[in-house]
Amino acid sequence: MAAGALLTVALGIASAQAAPAIEQATASPIDTSSEAEAAETATPDETPDEAPTEAPTESPAAEATEPPQEETPTPEDSAAPEAVDPTPKKVDYAGVVQGNGGLVAISIRDGKAVAYFCDGYIEAWLKGTAENNTVTLKGKDARITATLGGGKAEGRLQFKNKSWRFSAPVVKKPSGLYRATAQVRGARIVGGWIKLPSGQSVGRLALGSGGAGESAPAFDGGAVTWYGIQLQPQEPDAFIDTLNP
Repeated sequence: MAAGALLTVALGIASAQAAPAIEQATASPIDTSSEAEAAETATPDETPDEAPTEAPTESPAAEATEPPQEETPTPEDSAAPEAVDPTPKKVDYAGVVQGNGGLVAISIRDGKAVAYFCDGYIEAWLKGTAENNTVTLKGKDARITATLGGGKAEGRLQFKNKSWRFSAPVVKKPSGLYRATAQVRGARIVGGWIKLPSGQSVGRLALGSGGAGESAPAFDGGAVTWYGIQLQPQEPDAFIDTLNP
């Protein structure tokens, strides 16, 4: 047999033997279902990572509120409160002068004080101050010091070289002290009266700066006529600021 024919026969045999294998290979498709099932049932070694969550944001700490600071008291603030003066703001006293028989009257208005002493023959006008329940008054040849309390003024009256004690209770209008002034022919007339709740009263009228005078007519609360001269006695509120003993 010729060489070419022999090669042809050999190739044909080889092809015939290879064909069944190819057919068998193509006839049996690869089963992928088992692999898929295995993939589905297989437990993964690691759990898929969860979506990262943000850490809770802390709310800013509330600002610390400082407690209100107490003010440090200054010396003026810490000073003890000023004591209230117990002296009555407005009051009138009138009573009998012991050992003399005359009358004395004291009137107080907001710390100012006036007084009058008269026994019908001698008289004295006085002016001063009242504080801490004590009254001190001075006049021409006269001086009064007294303590206030218990509804009365108790003290001592000095007139020239004489001295008497007195106790004068609180009195209400029409009792108390009265004063009247007038100008007649260049001469000044000054009258003073004291009335007690018992009805007892005393007064004197002085003419001119020398003080010469006489007992005053009775005062019943109205005008007083003296030698045709009409005088209008006034309460202490009218003359306490202008009195000049």
